Amino acid sequence: MKYIIIKGIRKVNKKLKQLKFRSWHRGMREMDILMGGFYDMFHKEFSDKEIDEIEKFIIPLSDNDLYNCFLNKINWPNSISASLNNKLKIYSNENGLNNS
Repeated sequence: MKYIIIKGIRKVNKKLKQLKFRSWHRGMREMDILMGGFYDMFHKEFSDKEIDEIEKFIIPLSDNDLYNCFLNKINWPNSISASLNNKLKIYSNENGLNNS
């Protein structure tokens, strides 16, 4: 039983490391700073579900769409949970990105 728990922790740590890399290496420096900053602010709070949602619905967004989401010019994908959506909005507001 202990092995299963440790194995699960290792899997989450690996996913977080991958997510950190993807967040800080988007290709456009502005997006590296935005996504990397978001990761740094919330990674200790991410649930397994939120990690999966970021990998499936946020990371694949184009830099342009991601930027517009952070600026509240377009909506975040409907597929993400309310808790992740809330974290994204908090990050946008605290960094002066929300134009609404």
